[in-house]
Amino acid sequence: MGVDDSSECEPALAYAFEQARAHGDALRAVHAWHLPAHPLAPEITYDVEEVREARQRVTREKLSDPWRRYPEVPVRSEIAYGHPVDALVQASRASGLLVVGSHGRGAVGSAMLGSVSRGVLHHAECPVAVVRSPSAP
Repeated sequence: MGVDDSSECEPALAYAFEQARAHGDALRAVHAWHLPAHPLAPEITYDVEEVREARQRVTREKLSDPWRRYPEVPVRSEIAYGHPVDALVQASRASGLLVVGSHGRGAVGSAMLGSVSRGVLHHAECPVAVVRSPSAP
């Protein structure tokens, strides 16, 4: 399961928890992150440990509500440094199902911005469920 800090992630989380419960499986929640590059301000520095801890907090917060609804589902949270597609493809190698959300940007938006779901669909080594948010266009 891919986790980010967007609201579009929530329907995918619910689906992943439902599938894990129905199949008696554990849920592996992967949150990938990388430091933004500032080509016009290369002197900007980050405390990598502080950013990693913030990403862990975001992931815990996102998982807390569905975990309360599905307390019988074991959950393992993983914070990965790198591009989300790379981290999720890596996770797919040991998964029976990979669940990702969709921001609903469409073909033009995903071509310009990059699409995690599109990248995962092309490279994952297990079945992939792309769950769209009801608010996505």
